[in-house]
Amino acid sequence: MSEEEPAEKPAETPEPPPGDDYTEQLAGAVNQFNGPIYADGAQFGIGPQRPARVKAAAGKLDDADVRAELSHYVTPAGYDTALGALRKDHVVGLHGDRGTGKRAGAIALLREVTDGPLYLLSPMNRLKSLAERDYTAGSGYIIADRIAERKAADVDFTWRTVRDRVRDQGAHLVVTTTTPTGCGEVDAVAHVRWEQPDPRQVLRVRLAGLDGADEVVERVLRAWPDGGQLTDLAAVAADLGEGLTVEEALPKLDASLHDRVRTWFDEERDERDFLAATALAFLDGARQRTFESALGKLAAKLAESVVGDEPDLGERPQPELLRQHRLKLYASDSLIKVERAGSDGVARHCPRFREPRYRRFVLAELWAREEAPFWDGVSAWLDEVMPEEGLRVAAGLAELARYAFDEVDDILAPWADGKRGWPGQTTATHVLWLLSYDEALAPEALQLAAQWAGRGTPAERWTGAVALSGELGARYPHEAANRLWQLILQSHTVTGDAHVALAALFVTLTRRTEDAGVVLTLLDGKVRRLDNPGTKPEYIRAATRATLSVLAARDRVSGRHAATTHLCRAGDRTAPVQGRLWAAVLRNRPTRKRALTVLRSALDDLKHLCDDPVAVATSLGLAISAALPPGEAGLLRADFAALEARTRKDSSPLVEHLLAAISHLHREAAALP
Repeated sequence: MSEEEPAEKPAETPEPPPGDDYTEQLAGAVNQFNGPIYADGAQFGIGPQRPARVKAAAGKLDDADVRAELSHYVTPAGYDTALGALRKDHVVGLHGDRGTGKRAGAIALLREVTDGPLYLLSPMNRLKSLAERDYTAGSGYIIADRIAERKAADVDFTWRTVRDRVRDQGAHLVVTTTTPTGCGEVDAVAHVRWEQPDPRQVLRVRLAGLDGADEVVERVLRAWPDGGQLTDLAAVAADLGEGLTVEEALPKLDASLHDRVRTWFDEERDERDFLAATALAFLDGARQRTFESALGKLAAKLAESVVGDEPDLGERPQPELLRQHRLKLYASDSLIKVERAGSDGVARHCPRFREPRYRRFVLAELWAREEAPFWDGVSAWLDEVMPEEGLRVAAGLAELARYAFDEVDDILAPWADGKRGWPGQTTATHVLWLLSYDEALAPEALQLAAQWAGRGTPAERWTGAVALSGELGARYPHEAANRLWQLILQSHTVTGDAHVALAALFVTLTRRTEDAGVVLTLLDGKVRRLDNPGTKPEYIRAATRATLSVLAARDRVSGRHAATTHLCRAGDRTAPVQGRLWAAVLRNRPTRKRALTVLRSALDDLKHLCDDPVAVATSLGLAISAALPPGEAGLLRADFAALEARTRKDSSPLVEHLLAAISHLHREAAALP
């Protein structure tokens, strides 16, 4: 299907439920962690901090980051084999478990064969697109944790085409996966099993020069758990290098915490204790009464799913009414404690894990020990408590995804499909946003959001659009922008407004990354086609409406226009692009009035965001003028003046500077022979 041709509308298109204003819901929910969620080193939970700044997982790698990544690099077994294949074929695949350093290995390998720029490509890249794209000579490309197509024909032939194209264009490509089939079982490209480097050597390199380094290395290795990840080891080494003692740094390895939780599970305990640990894994920090009521509901759901219908055994013994459960639940040998929290002098009691990282290991043990009926009960219980405690449930599911992503996928599916209304869709969205902070799980989250947005029901498509407009989109800005554009062209297949989702993505990127230009560049490419012969009216409406939505988008925290914020930051680099976008919506008669109003409001923000607002207004005016057709500048000035007369008592000097720049350029053009 041509990009300029929206898909044909099906005979019956599901409409949003009466009274559900999805656009307003997105405006109030997207990008807003309502009762803040944070991801501190991918430790998910409810806490007092905003999420850390998201780093894009696609795009050009910063040279300083590359140097830092390789400053203590230790080559593992298989490195020389992979390097030989990369030198020979210019393409190599690395497959290995999460946390084995495949991404760092890819960077190191590429630096052996080229001093040119290195680029991260989206893990969603299809083989066909890799075989057709252009590669810059001397550059290196990485696809980290590539997600293979479920149905790919002629895999070996296509990878041979990829290899030949990369080699012929003088570039190099490294693809990493978690399974040997992630690149397809092919002969054309070598696949090397990637093992993590010797942890003792990693520590020795990182702790070189530290007093008593050999003894410290041995103490750290004794505490490092089997199957531990190199990132944890590197974090401990970094703390030791900054002056922390071994006792202060070792808790980051989590080995003792996991052992403590495992021992707790192995001990003979009352069933209610295990249910409490299960419930708290998804309700950490909830009010005590809320938690205890939910605990009773969990017991009932598990009785249904695990025990099932019991035969009638006659008269049953009466339950004990006063068994002092609360004292037992929060006893000193429990994993759970009660914290006093509150504001305005009102004390509230909130059950918490005694150590925040207990939640991770409780879920690990539960998944290792319990069978499907148990998880059926947990799923039914989560469906019941989620509408009131969605954010806490999302944090628990994000932790569970470390061990059982498929289980989390199954739980989220009906929520993403709107079966539990907007609370379910919001919770599903927050799970994917949280997963975007984990380097290993972010590709899985992207694949799930893309699946909802691309092949889902109208409600699922909207959930996917919201997920791509927030934290996940900040992680994969190009992928998110392109998929949202496709939804805009197929707006009848989505219950919400895909234009609003693209605008929300632009706000996210402006506030939290340096990649906001991705959205503007995408739209710039679309509006450049508006004057092409044969451009369909539907395409023109989609492009102009999407452009105006982005230009009108405001940051809900600052209240300022995101486009103005980006213009003040990027200056001359983005003024020509923004000029073409403004010109497109200003000269389009159906959007002209709204565009003038938005432009006037955006100009008011200049004095709050720019050191030299007059210079920026003039620069924008010149850029708009350069994109306007002959004769349009005078009409635009007249319409702007009429709007000012109707809505403002005093004209803004910035408006005058912008209009003067537009008129000046067109007067010069008219004076040319």
